[in-house]
Amino acid sequence: MNIEHLSNQHILKHLGERFLAARLNKNITQGELAKRSGVNEKTISNLEKGAKSVGLLNIIAILRALGLLHQLDSFMPEPPPRAASLLANDKNRKTPRQRASNRQKPKVADVEPWSWGEDQSHE
Repeated sequence: MNIEHLSNQHILKHLGERFLAARLNKNITQGELAKRSGVNEKTISNLEKGAKSVGLLNIIAILRALGLLHQLDSFMPEPPPRAASLLANDKNRKTPRQRASNRQKPKVADVEPWSWGEDQSHE
C-alpha cells in the first residue's frame, strides 16, 4: 500500500489496524497483551483504533510482547555506512598509520651546489 498521500492521522489508523490484526493472529486479548507488555489496556485500545499516538516505548513493548520486535528492522532499516563514519572508525584504530618513508631531508649544508657541468674545466 502506498501511504505517501495519506495524512499522519490516516497512517496512524492503518498502523493501528495492523497491530489489531497481529494481536488477533496471536489469539491474545487486549488484557493479556497489556499484561505481557506492561502497557495499559487503554493504551493498546488507543493504538489499535489509531485514535492517539501512544509513544515509541509503548510500541516497542507491545511488539516485544507480540514476538514481532524483529520487524523494527523492516520499519527502519539500518542506514549504509557513510564516508564520515568510515573515517571516524579509521581514526579509532589501535595502531596508527605510518608514513611511507621516514627518511629525513638532507641538510642544506650537506648538499653540494648544482651545476651544468660546463663550468668544470676539462683537463
